[in-house]
Amino acid sequence: MKKILFFLSLLLSVTTMYGKGFGKTLELPNFNSGKAVWILRAGIGFNGVVGNAKGTQEAIWDDGDWSGSFKNTSGYVVSFGFNKSFGSHPLYWGMSLDLGKRGYQTNAEWVRSGKSQVSGGSDYHKKTAQGTLSCYNVQLSPITIGYKYTFLQRMALDVHLGAYASYDFSGNYKTYTSDHIVSTSKYGNRNDFKENEAEVKIGDIDNMRKYDVGINVGAGYWFGHFNIDFTWQRGFIPIFEGGDKKVSIGKGDKREQGNFFSNNFQLRLGYAF
Repeated sequence: MKKILFFLSLLLSVTTMYGKGFGKTLELPNFNSGKAVWILRAGIGFNGVVGNAKGTQEAIWDDGDWSGSFKNTSGYVVSFGFNKSFGSHPLYWGMSLDLGKRGYQTNAEWVRSGKSQVSGGSDYHKKTAQGTLSCYNVQLSPITIGYKYTFLQRMALDVHLGAYASYDFSGNYKTYTSDHIVSTSKYGNRNDFKENEAEVKIGDIDNMRKYDVGINVGAGYWFGHFNIDFTWQRGFIPIFEGGDKKVSIGKGDKREQGNFFSNNFQLRLGYAF
């Protein structure tokens, strides 16, 4: 939250010092001039995955009596690009270059507990497993088509659709596991706890694809030169190779491992120059 507030104060300071003065920033840019309007945006992304590999992993958890789920990771996103109207029409096209993030997280746990008639005590056993993929990337959106609807002179609604290509230049896959056993009996008590952490750089993951292409779909609101934008991203290239590989789930149940695809949601604040 402090970083977001810092960004907002910095953005406000920059716009206040902008040559035309703060008053002009509360007026809409001339979006329908046929000239490029440059836009800087920054915000937070919520990154996850979709695909049939999620169903395969959930089946593996169920077969082993694990309770597991997929969760989103978060990260910052910064973009710089332009919008250019088709003549004086509110329909426009644009391009942008972004720094962003993609990934996902899994959390699973296995628990057993009960009483022992032999020892006269109780037993508790819990295992946990967590995995987090974090990839930092550069994204190019070579074409975006959008429409701005102006109302009340100073405001506009902005809907847009486009494509992107990305490359992961850095990142890692972190795992965390724990094993906790607690037992009480007339023979004595036991309380054992083990945990393990590991980290692998994405460059060392042989079957990982560090590139992606997909679509951007979004909607935004403009007040003067200021903008708030909501964008959904869906990747089309599987994150990992080998989705057709067969995996065993229980006795006699074999199915394809399946694929993960990037599925991200972004909330960004922007300013038009």
